[in-house]
Amino acid sequence: MVDINPPIKVGDVLKLGVVRIGGEGDPVMIHEGFVIFLKNHQKKGFQLGTMIEVKITKVMSKFAFAEKTKR
Repeated sequence: MVDINPPIKVGDVLKLGVVRIGGEGDPVMIHEGFVIFLKNHQKKGFQLGTMIEVKITKVMSKFAFAEKTKR
């Protein structure tokens, strides 16, 4: 079994670009090869390449969830 250490932790604030839009309309971003899903946002207005400042809210072994910061 491979030990995976995520490159992020809960509370980290990052500015990332949208690389795709998920099946439920959530923007998907990648940081150091780690997938991050943006949750709790309006499901419109995000396009590929849009830069978003996010705060990490939950980290799993292979992906994480984040919310858009107020800025």
